[in-house]
Amino acid sequence: MSTPYNGGNNDHGNEPDGNGDDGFGDLPRYGATNHPEDQPGYGKSEPNYSSGYDSAYGTNGYSGAQFGGPGYSGQPENAAGYSNNLVQTNGQLQIFSAIGFGFKRTFSNGKLWLLGALAFLALSVVLGFIAGAFNAPVSTNGSMQIGTDIASNIVGLLTLLLMPFLYRLATHEVDTRATGWSSIGKDVHYWPAIAITVILWLISLVITFLFIDQTFNDFIAQVEAAGTDEQAVIDAVNENVGSLLGLSALLLFGTLLLTPLYQLMVWYAADGRAGFGQAIVQGFKAGASNYLRLLGFNVVMGIIMFFIIMVTFGIGTIIALPVYLLAQAHAYRQIAGGPVPDDSIVRR
Repeated sequence: MSTPYNGGNNDHGNEPDGNGDDGFGDLPRYGATNHPEDQPGYGKSEPNYSSGYDSAYGTNGYSGAQFGGPGYSGQPENAAGYSNNLVQTNGQLQIFSAIGFGFKRTFSNGKLWLLGALAFLALSVVLGFIAGAFNAPVSTNGSMQIGTDIASNIVGLLTLLLMPFLYRLATHEVDTRATGWSSIGKDVHYWPAIAITVILWLISLVITFLFIDQTFNDFIAQVEAAGTDEQAVIDAVNENVGSLLGLSALLLFGTLLLTPLYQLMVWYAADGRAGFGQAIVQGFKAGASNYLRLLGFNVVMGIIMFFIIMVTFGIGTIIALPVYLLAQAHAYRQIAGGPVPDDSIVRR
């Protein structure tokens, strides 16, 4: 018979008492290593050591002080559990990323945006009929009096009063896929946004009245002065229509060139990033720094909207409006350096 092994020749470790009797019997033992898990502080939330990861990871995010309220530091999820994976942008507009986001979310959240656009257009039609009832053409001694359409402008103003809700809803859509009808009116920074909206509307109204309305009135006056002579009427139209169309084209071109400088102001206010004054300042600076990109965005978006509306004989307006609104929201967030969904931009 052989003598049973008694552990006397232990090749596996450092016995504290020198005889191998350390409570582990014959199990192999290993010496100390410099692995992180063998260190005394492993697993504790020390400033420079936290289970192999920075303890601040995922908690800094995007603060409410920058983008209007709580919810930007986390990863919002929808009912299906999908996360937006929000990432910070670098302040430069990716035109087609914004447009792609507009189309994608319009159709993926069609219950909100397509039905919402339909409801918005229906409301506009109803208000238009009401305005028409109060603004029937007036003739005095056979001469039609054409002036500022007060009723229609009031309808336009009423529509503008709803816009801060839509701007904020669009930025909610950028933040989370869980946006729905219940999101309307949530965390709306109304007064700064509506103040900027109304001011810009009044400026455009004054410009339109001074240039277009007055020119159009002069055009009508020249045509009426030709009397009932058909050739005289045709000559009057030919002589004056050029100036009317030319001024309209000039105003349209000027508006296109100026729009990038002011179009972001209301978004800064609606998103809660800045108050009234700072929204104007920051919106102007951001628009100027991305001027050519915003100009290109407006041109491309205008062509797309025109194509959609014309090809569908106007029905496509239901698609074009939310696409434009959501694309603008995404473009604003990119330029402001704010959070957007990770899968909605090209990572460089």
